[in-house]
Amino acid sequence: MIGNDVVDLVVGRKESNWKRKGFLNKLFTTFEQDLIQKAPNQDEMVWMLWSIKESVYKAYQRINYNEGFYPIKIEIIEINDQKESVVQLFGTLFYGKTIVENDFIKTVVVLDKSDFNRIQYIKTSDYSKNKNGLPIELNSNKPISVSHHGRINEIVGIL
Repeated sequence: MIGNDVVDLVVGRKESNWKRKGFLNKLFTTFEQDLIQKAPNQDEMVWMLWSIKESVYKAYQRINYNEGFYPIKIEIIEINDQKESVVQLFGTLFYGKTIVENDFIKTVVVLDKSDFNRIQYIKTSDYSKNKNGLPIELNSNKPISVSHHGRINEIVGIL
């Protein structure tokens, strides 16, 4: 399983006020809020953690389709200086890699770390959706993950 998310930080800064009362408590665990408070760039940390959670949600949908999205239940267990993360949702572990560059954040999560070697970045927007509305590659029906925000779009799959 694979999930991805992208965040255009320029758009995020304009359209969202994560500092408003109660916002962090609704989305982030105590551990995650501590990461935000200690980060040299709190805006970037908020959006990186959000991107990880969104990616896990997309991957989990392939395991157990559920229309609800409850970010507080997606727990980031660890994250290192290389922006590699371990995340848990309902007892399932996911492994993530995040890249922050040029005002963009990109995250990909997988169930098996070896899948990082098999990630395929799909350049086309030729995809369809399955009966649950989840994206699949048009010609092969393989599960893919689609993300877009602001100036960036990205589609990923596993070879």
